[in-house]
This record gives sequence, C-alpha cells and structure tokens, in this order.
Amino acid sequence: MKLRFFEVLKQEFHAILTNSTILLIILGGSIIYALLYPTPYRSDVIDAQSVAIVDEDDSILSKELIFYIQAMPQLKLLLITKEEKNAIQLLEKEQILGYLKIPYEFSKNLQLGITTPLEYIANASYFSAYGAIVEGFNTAASALSEHIKLERKLKSPTPLKNPQLLQKESIPLFNPTLGYMNYALAAVLIFILHQTGIGGIMILCASQNEANLKSKNINAYYNNAHPLTLIISRLFIFSSIYIALFALFFGFFFEKYHISTTANIINFWIISLSLIFSFLSLGLFLGTLLKNAALPMQIVLISSLPIVFLLGFIWPRDLIPAYLDIPAHLIPAYHGINALLRLNQMNATLKDVIEYFYWLLFLTIFYCTLAFYFKTKERL
Repeated sequence: MKLRFFEVLKQEFHAILTNSTILLIILGGSIIYALLYPTPYRSDVIDAQSVAIVDEDDSILSKELIFYIQAMPQLKLLLITKEEKNAIQLLEKEQILGYLKIPYEFSKNLQLGITTPLEYIANASYFSAYGAIVEGFNTAASALSEHIKLERKLKSPTPLKNPQLLQKESIPLFNPTLGYMNYALAAVLIFILHQTGIGGIMILCASQNEANLKSKNINAYYNNAHPLTLIISRLFIFSSIYIALFALFFGFFFEKYHISTTANIINFWIISLSLIFSFLSLGLFLGTLLKNAALPMQIVLISSLPIVFLLGFIWPRDLIPAYLDIPAHLIPAYHGINALLRLNQMNATLKDVIEYFYWLLFLTIFYCTLAFYFKTKERL
C-alpha cells in the first residue's frame, strides 16, 4: 500500500530530525563554518607582497620613487635591477608577485612636465595580492607626484600646465575594499550551503539504502512510498531548511562581514530558489546510488577543493582547461554562485544572469529525473 504525500512528509521530517549526522552537517556545519572561516580575513588587508623594481632610468627621481615604494605597507621590495629579465625570472619562479618598471628618461620627462607612464606587472592569479600590489605602486607614484608638484610650486610662481605628472585612476567597482571579503567570501558562503545541502540529503538517502541492503524492511515508509512522492517530499523539507539558511546567510552573515548586497529581492530569490532545488536534486540523485552512509561526506570533502577552482572566482577562468568546462556546467554552484555574485556584488539584473537561471532549472529537472529513474529501477 502506497503512503500518501502528507504521511511521507511527516515520516521524512521525523527521519531528518532524528538523524544527528544530518542535523550536524546541514545546521551545525553551515553555521559553524560561516562563523569560523572568515576569522583570519576579518582585517580584510593584505600586506608585504614581494615585488621588484626595474629602474632603467637610474636617476635621483627614480630613486625617490623607490624610496616611496619601500615605505608602502602593502609592498616588500626584494630586488632593484636595471634588467627587466631579472624581474621576469623571479616572477616566473613566484619569488615575487609583481614588479614596477621605471622607463628610461623618466626623470627628464617629469622635469619637462610630460606625463610619464609606469608599467605595473603582477600575477593576477592571486587577485587580492594583485590588488594590494597595484594599490601600493599607485600610492607611491601619487606621493611622488605631489612632492614634485609642491617643489615646482615653490620654485615657480606660474602654475603648471599639468601639475599631476603621475596620474592614477583606481575604480574598484565590484570590490570596494580591494580585500578578501567582497572578492571571495561572498562566494564561499554560498558554496558552504551548496556542499552541506548535497551532503545532508545524500546521507539520508544512503543510510536508507544501507538499511535496505542489510535487511529489507518492507514496513519502512521509504519502501512503501511512491518514488515521485518520496522525491517531492524530500525536496520540500530540505528546501524549506535551506530557504531559512539562505535568509540567515544573506541577511545576518553578509551584514556581519560587510559584504555588499545590491540584488533586487525578487531577483535574488528567483536565483536562490533555483540554486537550492538544483543542488538538492544533485544530492538526491547521488544519494540514490550510494549504499554506504559513510560515503556522502567523503565525496563532499574530496570534491570541494576541485569544484572551488572550477567555479572561476578563485582561479581565473581563462586558466581553466577547456575540457573541464562541461563538468563545471553540471555543477549547480557554478551557475548559482556566478549569478548571485553578479546580482549582489555587480548590481546586475535578472536579464543579465538569465542564462544561469535556465541552467539551474535544467539541472533540477535533469537530476530529479535521474533520481526517479534509479529509484524506480531499484524497486523492480
């Protein structure tokens, strides 16, 4: 006799509440990790990045610029050289993360009042470090510019045509602090929910499969419920939990860590709900295949780091091999995180991220269909 939907729902709710492992993962894991992970980055400042100077001019002014650079807290000067190839070698060996090239006739051009370009080269694979290096170089160049302007003003009563001899324009549109919080923590917090959601629902499915493997319990509700009823009730309960967690994370934790939230509330929930259902569907499908309750968290832990690099916010997307693009698109976090980052941190509209929404919708249907197929096949 097949159980009705509300009977299955009640049994599912009881099964989740009485499983301490699931509660520890989806509630304890999500909240504790969100509290502990950002602790080392609370200052949101990156200091003392190793750099070099290529001084082709070798003048008094170039040495003065180097002096200002040495005073920057963001920078640690390891080498001053006339040969750019020396700096390139250190950069390739990752002994430095960037260098500044002071061109030939730098001093002469400044004395003539000619705007002089400075070349900044830095390893953009480490985005936060890259931002600190560029900010340090820019600040040093601005300090020298102000010094030159003051000297000129004291020596000549006539104003300079172009008093700002060294110019910089820094517009951090999507990362106002140039730090870790807005750059990566926003994505990491979403990824925490993604992984705990998959792990939690996998544990429930795998533990029931393991119980069936040891001794078939024909009276168990999950053996008497229709596969579709079981899938819908399971998604309903877990999605309710994760809707509350999303509200907590984007409401409390984002405000606690001063992460910008610019998304329209309707657009935010459209993407968030599609992400929640898609990663729960993936967990449901994988859990249907597992017969050992110990495997889900092993899978989650082993897969987390590779997935993080595939998502494109820690590791530059251009450096990810093209053959990994297809598996990346099968991961709900790839579309959900990229969409939410654009909505919240980049002030995008739903139209701008609609392709990610379609992908999440497709993945939900795709993984639910697979879960239904294997669950039905298991009953035969």
